[in-house]
Amino acid sequence: MGPAAPKKAPISDLVAGHPVSSFFVLAYTISWGYWIPLALSGLQVAPGSRVTHLPGLLGPALAAIIVAALTGGASGVRGLLRRAVLVSHPGWRFWLYSLSPLGFLALAIGLGALLGRPLPSVEEFGRYSGLPAIGLAPVLLLVFLGNGLGEELGWRGFALPRLQLRCGALGGTLVLAVLWAGWHLPAFFMVETYRQMSALTVVGGFGLGLASGALVLARVCHQTQGSVLAAALWHTSYNMTSATAAGRGIIAAVTTACVMIWAGVLVLGEWRRPRETSLLSVPAAA
Repeated sequence: MGPAAPKKAPISDLVAGHPVSSFFVLAYTISWGYWIPLALSGLQVAPGSRVTHLPGLLGPALAAIIVAALTGGASGVRGLLRRAVLVSHPGWRFWLYSLSPLGFLALAIGLGALLGRPLPSVEEFGRYSGLPAIGLAPVLLLVFLGNGLGEELGWRGFALPRLQLRCGALGGTLVLAVLWAGWHLPAFFMVETYRQMSALTVVGGFGLGLASGALVLARVCHQTQGSVLAAALWHTSYNMTSATAAGRGIIAAVTTACVMIWAGVLVLGEWRRPRETSLLSVPAAA
């Protein structure tokens, strides 16, 4: 008889050996598994529509929980989920960073008033891309669960601390930005606002905006001791100014410009800064 065939390593061993790669493969697979059939159907996601892409937003969170369970068991999952409810001290700093997009919104509304632009209505803030007109409060809750916790438990809760350990605080943040951008690819075939983008807008608007968002979110996590809740609140409040009917025009332009300026300041401040004094470093997962 010939030599016995080597045993295949169980999937838990493969994931344990490559947790970050496994996370991204799972996140893409789960999200794209919902989005690609939607894109192929020809249906279009828009503010107030009944066609939704929100279930696909849960991919990063589900991937993070699965990998955390396979690599760290129950304690790994608990450590991850603990970040989802973490409110760091002092409390004022947590809320200042978590809800900073509301300050950008106030600036945009003030500038619009000076220019004679009509103020957006509450109803317009309740018209969110991929959701029917169900009112502001339900929309806010669904956006928090989808764009907020659904994305941030994976991106900033699981992936970012591990990428920063490998690539440094700034490098890890930018690597995540690239992978985060790639994850959005199916959106360009199904989401109205993405479908309308020109090549220049994709690079200069979406690409630069998303990279800026990644830098600012890393800073938010840095200042809140790695709180996923803070990142989720920031992501939610920012999206309510950019992905709603109210956020078109001057509001989206001003809030995006504020994020880009903040990100530019962070890059300048981070340049050649020692790792131990980084402005972007996120505590390693427990």
